[in-house]
Amino acid sequence: MEDFKKKLTQKYRLIAYFCCCALLICFGLMRFVKGADDFAVGLVSGMFSGIMIVSVFNLARIHKALHNEEKLKEMYIQQTDERNVAIGKETMKTSSFISIMVTALAVIVSGFFNPIISITLAISLIADSVITIAVKSYYNKKM
Repeated sequence: MEDFKKKLTQKYRLIAYFCCCALLICFGLMRFVKGADDFAVGLVSGMFSGIMIVSVFNLARIHKALHNEEKLKEMYIQQTDERNVAIGKETMKTSSFISIMVTALAVIVSGFFNPIISITLAISLIADSVITIAVKSYYNKKM
């Protein structure tokens, strides 16, 4: 249980660090990049708000578990239960495949309308593919 508590503490710190970085980047860009159109500012503000809401929710959940043995045990069981782990793995595997296929279709379709969007999506597709291959290689060596 101590190992799980250490992992949760690390996760808590990582999320807090991420929140601080996102806050600095968001406000820094809004302050120093002048002339951004309303759409870009709205998009950034919405993404930032969503990220912060999810992050704060997770920080609160982890904080509660770290300070309450009952919640910690409940979280440990939830995250180490074989069925939940298997469901999580299958979900990520399937969603990664679907995401790559949908992005590939979007590259093709957007090529008929705007080449810049098509190139951007193609770069995103390549990045997703490289990340997927790298992670798979890592686990092939690790397991």
